[in-house]
Amino acid sequence: MKRLISSIFLLVTALTGFSQDIADKKITNVDVKIKGPKTVSETRIRNFMSVKAGQTFSYDKLDEDVKRLYESGLVDDVVFLAEPNDNGVTIIAEVETRPSLQAIDFKGNSAFSDKKLRDESGVTSGSALNDAAILKGKRAIENLYTDEGYPDVSVNYRIEKGQNGFSVLVFDIDEGIKGEVDEIYFEGNNAFSDVELAREIGTKEKGIFSFFTKSGVLEGSRLEEDKQKVIRFYQNNGYLRATITKVHRQQKDNGMVDLRFYVNEGAKYTVSGIGFRGNTVYNYDQLWAALSLVAGDAFSAEKLDKDIKNIRSFYGAKGYSDVRVIPDMVNTANNGVTINYRITEGSRYRVGRVNIQGNEKTKDHVIRREVPMTPGEWFNSVDLDTTKNRLRNLNYFNFANATSRKSSKSGYRDVDIQVSEKRTGSLGFGAGFSSIDSIVGFINLEQTNFDLFDPWGFTGGGQRFGMSLRAGAETLDFKLSLTEPWFLGRRLSFGGELYYTDQQFLSDVYDQRNYGGALFLRKPLGKRSYARAEYRLENIEIDLDSDIPAGSAFESEGGEFWRSAFTLSYVFDSRDSNITPRRGEKVDVSATYAGGVIGGDVETYTLRALGVKHILLPYDFILNLSAEATVVDSLSGEDGVPVFERTYMGGARNLRGFDFRDVGSVADGTRDLATGETIGGNTSAYFSTELTFPLFNTIRGAVFGDIGFVNEESYDFSPGDLHADVGIGLRLRLPFGPFAVDYAIPVMSGDQEDDSGKFQFYLDYQF
Repeated sequence: MKRLISSIFLLVTALTGFSQDIADKKITNVDVKIKGPKTVSETRIRNFMSVKAGQTFSYDKLDEDVKRLYESGLVDDVVFLAEPNDNGVTIIAEVETRPSLQAIDFKGNSAFSDKKLRDESGVTSGSALNDAAILKGKRAIENLYTDEGYPDVSVNYRIEKGQNGFSVLVFDIDEGIKGEVDEIYFEGNNAFSDVELAREIGTKEKGIFSFFTKSGVLEGSRLEEDKQKVIRFYQNNGYLRATITKVHRQQKDNGMVDLRFYVNEGAKYTVSGIGFRGNTVYNYDQLWAALSLVAGDAFSAEKLDKDIKNIRSFYGAKGYSDVRVIPDMVNTANNGVTINYRITEGSRYRVGRVNIQGNEKTKDHVIRREVPMTPGEWFNSVDLDTTKNRLRNLNYFNFANATSRKSSKSGYRDVDIQVSEKRTGSLGFGAGFSSIDSIVGFINLEQTNFDLFDPWGFTGGGQRFGMSLRAGAETLDFKLSLTEPWFLGRRLSFGGELYYTDQQFLSDVYDQRNYGGALFLRKPLGKRSYARAEYRLENIEIDLDSDIPAGSAFESEGGEFWRSAFTLSYVFDSRDSNITPRRGEKVDVSATYAGGVIGGDVETYTLRALGVKHILLPYDFILNLSAEATVVDSLSGEDGVPVFERTYMGGARNLRGFDFRDVGSVADGTRDLATGETIGGNTSAYFSTELTFPLFNTIRGAVFGDIGFVNEESYDFSPGDLHADVGIGLRLRLPFGPFAVDYAIPVMSGDQEDDSGKFQFYLDYQF
C-alpha cells in the first residue's frame, strides 16, 4: 500500500500546473520503461494495463492499472508520468520488475528429496518472485511433512541474490522428529475404557495395513481436535465438566511415539429442571414438547445443541428469524444442573425477494423450484436449511448456500441464494471382474443437469440423461435414459429409457435377449416415501441350445415374445445412506400386470415385497436384516409362467453360498431332471442377517447367514426345501465405489450335491 500511495503521489506531482489542461485530452502514446534488470517482458507488463492510445485521459484508469500491476506480483515499483504534447498526452509507465527465480534450494531436508519438495511446492525457476506463490509453496511443503508424520516441522524461506539480477529462493526446513503412533493410552478415565475413547479420536495406532489406511500418522493440528472430541464424548454422556489436562508424546527407542491423554472426568450430571424465559409466542408446554433433554436425563451437550436448534426452528416456522436462544446452566445439589433457556424472540417477517447469484448454466427456474418459500408468505427460517439441502443434493454445485437479510421493505426479509457451479457431465470407461460375468468392460456417459430443449449446450435444465454400454464375456447391455424431475412444473418425476440386453450367463441351456423401452412417473408421498408407476414394452427372445436333451422342461420355452407390462410400486426409505447404512429401514412393495387388456404375448402378474432394517450397535457394529418374498402366476391361473418371468434364488444378492440362480430341487419341480438346470419357480422367499464391524478406516468385516426357498407353485410358502448358508466377507470403500467380497458355505442345500463354498464379488450399493 505504501508503494501504491507513493506512485499516485508522484503522478499528481508530475501533473501539477497542467492537470486541468489534460483532463479531457486524448492519449496519443503509451510507453513502458523498465528500470534495472529486465526480468519481465514489456508485453507481459502491458497485459496488465488497461490504458491505451486513443483513450481519453483518466486518473481512475491509471489508478486501476497501478493496483493491477502490484497485484500481478511482477513489479516492485511502478510510476505513471504524463507528458502533454500538441495532440494530447503521452503516458509513461516507469516499472521496476521483480527479480526472476534463478533456482530453488532446500536446506535441512532428509526425509524428502529436493525434487520431491520442488514439485510439491509448485514454485518454478524462471518465474517472477511472487509472495502469494511462495507462501502457498511453504504451506504445501508443511502439509507434505505433517501428512507423513512430522507434526513439529517448521518451514521458513529467504531470498538470496543470484547472478545477472536473478534471485535464489531458499526454503529452510526443520523436520523435527517423525511421530508415528505406536500406542494410545488414556489416564484418569474410569467411566469409559481406552477402547471406547480411542474410537472417538481421529489419530490411530500404526498397524499392518497403515500403508493403505494411513493410520499411525501423527498430526499436531489433529491432536487438538482429538482433545475436543474426547471432551465432547464425555459431555454427551453426562460429564459436563470433563477436561483433558494435557496430551503427552513419549518418544520410544524404535523411533515411534506413544500418546497419553490425561483425563479429568469430573462428576456425572443429571438434569434436575428445565425453564424458559422471555417466551410469549409459545407457552412452556409447547416448548417442552420440542425438547429431547428433560429432567431426570443425564446431561448431554449434543442433545442440548439439538434442543436449541429445535426451539429456533419452532420460532423460525412462524417467521421469527432473529430469535436468540441462550441456555443458562446452574448447578444444583447431588450433581444436578438446571437449564434455563433465555429466549429473545425478535420481530416477525414475511418473505421478500428471492435473489439468485452464481448460476451461469443452471436456469433460474431449476433453482427456484427447490425453494419452499414464496414472496409475501410468512418467513420460515427452517426453509432456508431445506433450500440448502435440496440444492446441495442436486449435485450441480461446488457450493450452495441460502441466507436471509432485512429487505428494503419494512417487515420483510430477502432470501439470497449463492451457488458455484461444477461440471455435471461425466464420461467413464474401464474394466472389472464379476463373479457372475467374468471380465466386464463398460462405458458410461452421464449428464445430471441436462436440458433437452437447449440444442446448443444441452445443460442447465435440471434433467438427467444417461447412456451406458456394458460388454462382458457373457453379456452385452446398452441403455439410453432421460428423466425430468419436475414434470409439468410439479414435484413429479417423469422419465423413460430404451435398452438392449443380451445375457448368456442366465443358463447353460438358453440365451436371452431383451430390447424395448419404458416410461415411468414417480410421485413423492412424503420426505421418505414415494409411489411409482411404470409401463414397459419389450421383446424377449429365448434361444435354446440345439443339443438340448429330449424331455427337457426347456423344450417348450424357446421363441420370441412381446411383453407389455404395468407396474405400480410403493417405497418407504429412512436409511441414512445407500453405501453403508447404519440406521433406518426400507420397504418396497410392488405389483406387476402383464398382458390381458394391455396386450402382449405374456399374461402374468407378479407380487413382490422387500424389507431391510439396519441397527447401529456399540463399537460401530451394524446389524443388517433383510427379507424378500415374490409370487408370480398366470392371469388365467392355469397357463404356465414363462421361464423369464419365474423367480430364482442364489448369488450375491440373496443366498450367497450358491451359484447365481442355482437354488432349486428336482423334487419340488424347480430343477429340470433332463439337464440339471434350475427352471425357477412361482414362489420364492429369503431372509438374511448380517453383522458388519470396522477393521480399518475404509474396510469393514462381515459375518452373515442366509436362508430361503424357491417353490414351483404360486402362493406356496411351505419351507419344505430350504437352502441356507453362512459366511464371512469384507466391505471395502474403493475409489470407484463400495465393493464387497463374500465367501459362503451351504449348510442346507436340499437335494443338491454341490455343497462347496462360493466366492461372491459385487458392488455394494444398497439400492
